[in-house]
Amino acid sequence: MSTFNDRFTGKLEELPPVIVEAPDDRDTGQAVPSETSQSGRLYVGKKPLSAPEQADDPERLNTGKEIITMEVRGGLFTNWTSVMVEQLVTKPFPTFQFECTEEADIPLRWDALQFVPGDIVRVYVGGVPAVFGYIVERHVGFDAKNHGVRLIGCGDTVDLTNSSVPIDKLDGHDGKSWSQLARDLMSHLGIKLKETGAVDNKPFENIQIQPGQRIMEALEQYARMRNIVIGSNAHGGLLAIGEHSASPSGELVEGVNILRANAVVRDQNVYKKIFVIGQNNGSNKAYGDSQNKQIATEDGTSSRNRHQVIPADLADDMHGIRRRAMMEKVFTEGSFIEAQVTVQGWFKDNNQSNDVWKAGEYYTVTSPMLIMNGMVLGCAGCKYEQSDGGSTTTLSLVDPIHMNGQLNYREAVEATLRQEREREAAERAKNAGGG
Repeated sequence: MSTFNDRFTGKLEELPPVIVEAPDDRDTGQAVPSETSQSGRLYVGKKPLSAPEQADDPERLNTGKEIITMEVRGGLFTNWTSVMVEQLVTKPFPTFQFECTEEADIPLRWDALQFVPGDIVRVYVGGVPAVFGYIVERHVGFDAKNHGVRLIGCGDTVDLTNSSVPIDKLDGHDGKSWSQLARDLMSHLGIKLKETGAVDNKPFENIQIQPGQRIMEALEQYARMRNIVIGSNAHGGLLAIGEHSASPSGELVEGVNILRANAVVRDQNVYKKIFVIGQNNGSNKAYGDSQNKQIATEDGTSSRNRHQVIPADLADDMHGIRRRAMMEKVFTEGSFIEAQVTVQGWFKDNNQSNDVWKAGEYYTVTSPMLIMNGMVLGCAGCKYEQSDGGSTTTLSLVDPIHMNGQLNYREAVEATLRQEREREAAERAKNAGGG
């Protein structure tokens, strides 16, 4: 796959070297003069430095817990003045934004800049891989004393939202499952698919894609008929979320680790009954009302007798109609509650743990002010920020069904009790050591 770097930095032998700061212990794969390696600088511009590659489990960096690192063109860059990295497990792609003052001399040519739109990037939060994608915007401002740069980027799956299905991939998909369809439509972009939970891969008898249709639009259309939530993965690639157990892996407690919080409960999109109606293509073996008058029902939690009737997105059998009704319940019931909870730092247990707060996990929330007493919510989004005010993580919490999570109350209670015992044991050990 041709990249921006291939097109603009592949043959720059005539350019004078551009010097940028980077750690001296990073293996760039480039033959650089010995004096530059001793000074901790890398020469950029004569040859393209290696770009990070998508990996299922990239290695962590041995950095401090308060450092956000950008890996680009074979170098590791830190010391940003302002940083925002956002994981979005139920959205097509994550985002990031970096701001800094670029002290290196401004090169004479555009294609020799340190960071340019199209550069492949991996972002690390406290050494933990958080986003894999591209720089999509570069903003530059300057005055007599300063030269400021703002970099905006997205996960690699952003290409699915603004790229049409290739003409040679419009046909030939009949009989494929959703996962097979997704891998086929994404293959030319080099985007991988990761599945979590019980992803429904019952094949579709007929698959039709319209000319000019965006890849993500086509994937979402067929995902709705299999109750598959589409999201993004911190390591790069598309995430398919099927039904799974919503077991909490951390606690958010008012007065302990919650810095600030707000929550909203709304019932505009919650219904008593959800109906999906549809029809399938008839045949000699299947015809009549069983194909022309399909209907599936799901119960909602509204206290008012409100009904939601949805026409099916496409022709499918009764299995698809029932799964579409379940998907509509995910959309509606999942919108009932939303909370924004901010904690100090990026790591759990007040930065004592080696695990960061992350999108896709479930947490127990205890907050009298939010009227939540041990409520288990899913983390649909996780925003890591750093500025002069310090490092914070803001978690976007939703009802587990929004993430296709099925709450297992027994596991939730056991996890809460186990965490309570661990906390009490740690307190006793602390008191014993102090005595």
